[in-house]
Amino acid sequence: MKIILFNLSRTMSSDGSRLISALLKRAGHTVKTIFLSRTASSIYEADELRRLHHILNDTDLVMIAVYSSYVTRAILVTEFIHAEYPGLKVIWGGPHCISVPELSLRHADGICFSEGDKAVIDFVDKLDTNQDYTTTPNMAFNLNGSYVINEALPPFADLDSLPYYDYDLEDQFLLDCDLSPMTKDIIRKRHAYYPYNKPTFFFLTSRGCPNRCSYCNNSRYISLFGQNSLRYLSVDRIINELEHTLNHLDFFELLFFGDDDFFTRPIKQIEDLAVKYKKKIDLPFIITSSANSYRKEKMEILLDAGLKCIQMGVQSGSQRIVNDVFTRNVKVSKTREAVRQITPYHKTHDLDLLLDFIIDNPYETRNDVIQTYDYLVDLPLHTMINIFFLAFFPGTPLYDTALKDGFIAPYQEESSTFKFSTRDGIRVRYQQNYEMFLILLVRQLRLRCLDHQSRWRKYIPQSVFRVLGSRPMRFLASLFPESFYEFLCKKVQ
Repeated sequence: MKIILFNLSRTMSSDGSRLISALLKRAGHTVKTIFLSRTASSIYEADELRRLHHILNDTDLVMIAVYSSYVTRAILVTEFIHAEYPGLKVIWGGPHCISVPELSLRHADGICFSEGDKAVIDFVDKLDTNQDYTTTPNMAFNLNGSYVINEALPPFADLDSLPYYDYDLEDQFLLDCDLSPMTKDIIRKRHAYYPYNKPTFFFLTSRGCPNRCSYCNNSRYISLFGQNSLRYLSVDRIINELEHTLNHLDFFELLFFGDDDFFTRPIKQIEDLAVKYKKKIDLPFIITSSANSYRKEKMEILLDAGLKCIQMGVQSGSQRIVNDVFTRNVKVSKTREAVRQITPYHKTHDLDLLLDFIIDNPYETRNDVIQTYDYLVDLPLHTMINIFFLAFFPGTPLYDTALKDGFIAPYQEESSTFKFSTRDGIRVRYQQNYEMFLILLVRQLRLRCLDHQSRWRKYIPQSVFRVLGSRPMRFLASLFPESFYEFLCKKVQ
């Protein structure tokens, strides 16, 4: 079959659509991928989509990778295709379909609501040979308004049997006002990510996550299977795929292992990977870790191989929020201890630490917010931070709780907007108060220090921030109206 895949990520992420493309090609199908990637308006008008006519007019099937944050784009593309090309099926897959299959079926002809490694090939082969595809496991279908939701297969285990992610540029295009063939230069420019803004190759070496965070769509796998089981690529497979892809895309300066928790790997595998990576790849790299899996000995093994940065989720300085709202089995004191152990390696090995925090949470009290502020003030100056707005993704336990408690309205896909990072602009909704202003102020000053090398702590001693967060100052600040802090939060974005 001739198949068109749409990747909707504004950063042209290396998501599952590249794997699905490789699987379909291996099965003998023809695949072209369209990237709808841009940082300006997310809306693609019909006239712009009509630039795809010569491609869509010569295809048998359309598949779209859908995240909740980009679902509006998916709806626009789907409605356009249904209107302009009647009878052409549109199949959705990805995290949004996993989280809320019933909502996704409102728009798509079919969805993949779990892993697609076997299911998608089974479905396409049946469709191609005029067999009954509506019983395909891991998939659901909208048959004239009637939903057919099939059984879920067990988690796919043999990751080494999968093909390499598809970076064949001859079959890929970018739609951003004009339709352009994909080039190395386009990929290089659109893969310069925070925190280093250098061309960064994103690569997954595992699936699954040991955590059960209430805000994450990984919770859907837990509801399906009782757990989100950990599965790993072998070390040799990792090295072979990296060699293959990076020889082709030879401009990357940094590698990001995007696993949910890289340090869950056994130490023997980490030792083997470190030796082979340094010998054959030799690029600086970033990993993610939780405080639970962090081990100093594992970190030290990777330092000589090129470990540049560890990204770790703290999320909140309040243990109550971490436990009762986010359901993360991680002690705040443990994250502090991990920070304490990692900090000296910045000076000795140029190792950076990037910590994630989630703010603007309606379940926080002002005392919870100030605990996050205190955590930030305690951090070494060189520690980088990510500050995200809490997003209520449909299908997650926290979404259900917030809906029940009246903090959010029922999710509407056609008007969904999620702003995650404070880099996208300030939009404080639930915590318009002095304590939130302090967090945003510290974030802004830390960014200026890192970006412009202004040593603001030479001029603003840490004791000043202690005073700003003290009880007397908080009491005085509470006398001002909420609108005043809404104004201040906008000023420090």
